[in-house]
Amino acid sequence: MTPDLYAERALLAALLRDPRQIRKTLQLTGIDDSEFGDPGHAQLMRAIIDASQDETLDLSDIDGWNTMRRTVENAAVAGGRSRAWVHEIAASRITPSQAVEYAVMVHEGATRRGIAAHAQRIADMISQAPPEQVSAQITIAHNVMIKLAELWRLDPEILTAEATEADDTEVLETPQAPSLLQRGLAALRAPLPFLDGTARTEDRLLASLVTDPGQIAEVRGWLDLEDFTAPGRAEIYAALVDLADRNRPIDAPTVLFEASRQVAISARQADRFMAHCAKAEPGQAISLARTLVATDTAAYISAQAQKIITTVTAGTATPSQAIGVAMTTLQRMQESLARLNTGRQVTASDSMVYVPPPPDRATMSTPPNAKTSM
Repeated sequence: MTPDLYAERALLAALLRDPRQIRKTLQLTGIDDSEFGDPGHAQLMRAIIDASQDETLDLSDIDGWNTMRRTVENAAVAGGRSRAWVHEIAASRITPSQAVEYAVMVHEGATRRGIAAHAQRIADMISQAPPEQVSAQITIAHNVMIKLAELWRLDPEILTAEATEADDTEVLETPQAPSLLQRGLAALRAPLPFLDGTARTEDRLLASLVTDPGQIAEVRGWLDLEDFTAPGRAEIYAALVDLADRNRPIDAPTVLFEASRQVAISARQADRFMAHCAKAEPGQAISLARTLVATDTAAYISAQAQKIITTVTAGTATPSQAIGVAMTTLQRMQESLARLNTGRQVTASDSMVYVPPPPDRATMSTPPNAKTSM
């Protein structure tokens, strides 16, 4: 069993061995069966709670003890367990007077599982759900974090500030890669299935910006350098923005030369860039940039969700640290989605080139030969 489940077992044993601890533990900690990870433990805790609510039961008297134990055993048997199983739990080597401390451990285990479950839900949604649904799920998770902070009598604002400061310090202490393409989430994106074809999208996007530099102003507010992960592409985008800022003429050779000031570009990379520019069509950059940012956002949120899960499952973070990291990370997820939503606003280029909308999911799920009624 995991440490969390051993803590649950210890609490149950303490309450079975010394029923005088039950009402005090419930009152001081507010522990509930819903916080137990093991279904059998949760069932037994519910039986103990229900039995303790009988005001006629004197838990300071041995007859009251025996009545309570019989009630709990009967509930366990009714739920498919055995009396021997209850006796086995009660016989655990624990200190009954530590019931409150065991309950706090169960609280902490439930906190960790709850945070990880919400983060996993976000990670599962990001590759297939629309941004609005992901945003709603992040909001739900954030509200859960606030409730957990209240449970632990913690100030959410202080937790967020401390987690942000710790995270910023960690980032500052991390050695920075010399190339822009190695910054951000490049290493984390590799295993994600929805990143196929990213380099091709980046090439077409950059070529379209070279062909129609007016699109630079339309994307620069929400398309970041870190959205480019293929070698040399971030530097080319940086060169495009820099040339636009300086009101310099923009063409393929000039952009290529400016980019080579930041990173070494091979002859093969240069040839590929020039070839893409030669066949690029104006007006496509906005749509391609949206695709790239959507991919980046999905990868970022997936990685951040994994960060939350890693933090709470590592076992080294206190409840305050785990909640703080979760709240700060969820806030950054929302900021990433906000950038995606900014890019979805209609621009001047949208009226220049027709881009068919993505297929409706309901239409896609209809079999090709299915008959439809009028």
